[in-house]
Amino acid sequence: MKRNQSRRKFLAGAAAIGAGAAAAMTASAQIKNEPPSGKPFVDQYYEGMLKIAKDLRANQVNNMAKAMTIAYDRIQKGGNAHARFQTGHFVMFAASSDIPGQPNILQNTRGVKNDMVKGDFLLTMGGNQNARDNGIFVAGVTHSYTEHAKTPPGALARSRGKMEDSCDLVIDSQQPWQNGLVNVPWITTFHVMPSCGNAMMLVYWACTASLANLIGTKGRGSASAPVEQYLDLAIERIKMLGTDRPKMSVITSKWADLVLNDKARFLVYGHPQEGTPYQGCRNMFVNEAYIVADGTAIADQYEAKENELRKNDIVLIGAFTSDNADEIRVARKSRQTGAYTTAFCPYTTDGVSSGDRLFKEVDSAFYTFCDESAGVLDIPGYPTKICPLSGTIGNIAHWMLMSSWCDNMYSRGKHPNFWQGFHEAGGREYDAIMEEEYKKIGY
Repeated sequence: MKRNQSRRKFLAGAAAIGAGAAAAMTASAQIKNEPPSGKPFVDQYYEGMLKIAKDLRANQVNNMAKAMTIAYDRIQKGGNAHARFQTGHFVMFAASSDIPGQPNILQNTRGVKNDMVKGDFLLTMGGNQNARDNGIFVAGVTHSYTEHAKTPPGALARSRGKMEDSCDLVIDSQQPWQNGLVNVPWITTFHVMPSCGNAMMLVYWACTASLANLIGTKGRGSASAPVEQYLDLAIERIKMLGTDRPKMSVITSKWADLVLNDKARFLVYGHPQEGTPYQGCRNMFVNEAYIVADGTAIADQYEAKENELRKNDIVLIGAFTSDNADEIRVARKSRQTGAYTTAFCPYTTDGVSSGDRLFKEVDSAFYTFCDESAGVLDIPGYPTKICPLSGTIGNIAHWMLMSSWCDNMYSRGKHPNFWQGFHEAGGREYDAIMEEEYKKIGY
């Protein structure tokens, strides 16, 4: 989603939308969600992400291995391998060059563009007809922002044709055609709590592991075994995270009380990463939280409100390392102000928890089970482990926490507001109406 000057002008005229908005929302409503299951929202999100990871492991290992075998062959013939994972908020920074365990063989730092030429290889979200026409092998990954074989007709605001038509090979991310994994009963036109970024990063890092193994073994190693190993670890860590759902409910009940009784603002922080800022965001977790398709409207950037922080505001700190000095500083300052601080993060670095650690500095913390100082896989030819899970598992924790908060709000008879993606039919019109409601109630 974009929140730029043209969007502000659009919102300024929201009150006059009238029949036009109603017509657009009626069109969107033709794509109905299934009836509410009665299952807690946090369970819906957890089970949805676990299913995506398991389905990738069961169904897409061969496609990822085939794609990386072709990428390696192109490199051997003098070409280069490229990645374009920049659609959606999380992916913009989730594979930046400064991530521990990033070998940068499929570079994906926001704002860095490498020219592609005939004979190169491209791993991308969606497809790329121009690249394909110019002799570049295009391996496309299905996702919710681009029409593909599973997208219902009319679901997206703009159709450029199915991505399969502009790819040489398709990797099915196993993500549902909708971005959100949670069905809340007060919204009938789209699902909430996004999954796209997590699914994309599971594919990106699994492919990176495969290509790295081929490079490190000079083509003699397996292209599929590293994909399997990475996804097996992802499934294991997601299951571990699932055991924290009772604790999440306790903490997010506190959040609900602060929002309803103290009009708490919800501010998100993570330390700046490499890459061109997006709407002021320079961190994967902050960018994912702030005005994202199918995300909660309440989330704002900590840095934008740091100088006006209030007692009983909520500060959520997302971390993929255990001891970042900027994140510890924010935790300490927020607590001194009287804000309620929560973090999701590793608790140690390679088993070491001595000294300053983020989880010690907050009111409540959630363990992401990703303590590696770099990645999770030993690959020949690389001095440290590569391909981390800390970002993706952290982001799953993020959306499980938000789902749990919504459970607690709903149990109090309150309905939090969500952004619908501009890429979906009726999304702009829905958001214009929703934002006015959000401004009135604050959540």
